[in-house]
Amino acid sequence: MNKLFFHRLTSLSTDRFAGRRGFTLIEVMIALVVLLVGTLGVIAMQYSAVSGNAFSREIKIATNLGTTRIEEIKSTPYAGLSSGTDTPVSSPAISGGVAFSRRWWVVANCIDLKLTNDDGSCSSSITAACNTTLKNASAIRLRTCWNDGGGNNHSVTFDTVRWDENVIP
Repeated sequence: MNKLFFHRLTSLSTDRFAGRRGFTLIEVMIALVVLLVGTLGVIAMQYSAVSGNAFSREIKIATNLGTTRIEEIKSTPYAGLSSGTDTPVSSPAISGGVAFSRRWWVVANCIDLKLTNDDGSCSSSITAACNTTLKNASAIRLRTCWNDGGGNNHSVTFDTVRWDENVIP
């Protein structure tokens, strides 16, 4: 009886797995390759999203710095308007460690200015000239520039006109 009992246990354990197949090593490796390709795609998507967010933050900061300086220029008395440049201080936590610079050009008796040697930067070699003249108005162009983490130059440019508040039309 003991012999019969062990025979029965052995046949039960082998019968239970009869007709079933496991995964082969090749199938497991193919599944891992498919999983790896999918994971690499997700990683690339995340990298692209983080880079896009950083550039968006830089544009937002440059725009805010530009509009702040434009408002300061507009609140300056007309006789005190002049071209200039500065390097605004921004917190590294806010700017991501990117340094910004601003340059503005003011052309008196003008409502439309053009820049010569304009390469889209804040270079001192860029000069401003009047395109369309108008007495008692000054054309103003302001540019905020920065280099991103990859060393690429970027800029945001604003144009506005400032009227002489002391002249009644």
